[in-house]
Amino acid sequence: MSGNKNTPTAQPKLNGTTAAAHPSAPKNGSAPANGKIVPRVDSVVPVASTKWLALETYHYTDEDGKQRQWDVATRTTKPKIDNSNGVSNTTPGNTRSTADAVVIIPLLSSKSNPKNKLETLLVTQFRPPVNGYTMEFPAGLVDAGETVEAAALRELREETGFVGEFCSAVPDVSRAVCMSPGLATETVHVVLVQVDLDNPYNHGTPKPELDDGEHVTLHRVPLDEGLKTLVDTCPAMPIMGLYLFAVGFQLGKQQQAAESK
Repeated sequence: MSGNKNTPTAQPKLNGTTAAAHPSAPKNGSAPANGKIVPRVDSVVPVASTKWLALETYHYTDEDGKQRQWDVATRTTKPKIDNSNGVSNTTPGNTRSTADAVVIIPLLSSKSNPKNKLETLLVTQFRPPVNGYTMEFPAGLVDAGETVEAAALRELREETGFVGEFCSAVPDVSRAVCMSPGLATETVHVVLVQVDLDNPYNHGTPKPELDDGEHVTLHRVPLDEGLKTLVDTCPAMPIMGLYLFAVGFQLGKQQQAAESK
């Protein structure tokens, strides 16, 4: 979509000074040896901000060499980009990831009762931007100085009460993935966390550690063909990642059944 783009007539300025160059902008020419223009963000101009969110205008050069601009929402808590040492900012297992948050896919199983179906945990909560309830995987922001794995285990415990494994089954962390790149800078890591139902901490109905004002309803559901039906028929609006997961899971089951015939 191009509705957010227009061509600026001059280099952006803020309070009488030229806007700061974006950290990802190349220091030299933008055209490689083949002559093709590499699109880049040239500078970022702050527009307004609240405690948690900021609106910024990104001035960038497109593939045709034209200067354009794009209005972007970003979290004020987002770690700053720093590529100075050549290490990826989206690498799991370190405190340098610039991802905003983690999305946790809990996998509940019991070695003492292997006949039990593999289960997962979903949460529903009221989300003001959609003026209604949503159904999601557990998720939360990565705290400053926190590894992606530690954030996933902490958020799982706080939001659901369940304790994930770390020593016997290290969480499986994805690369950073974007959420709504036409609107916001938000990126997340998807983390698969094994939850051992034989662990005494996970017996019965574990109690979550919710923040003030946080109201979450927990759903423990089997990972089977009924997952897509659940997200299709539940009163809450499913978040896109959950819906795509359910569709992919169903397609995988269907393909598996077809190949076994």
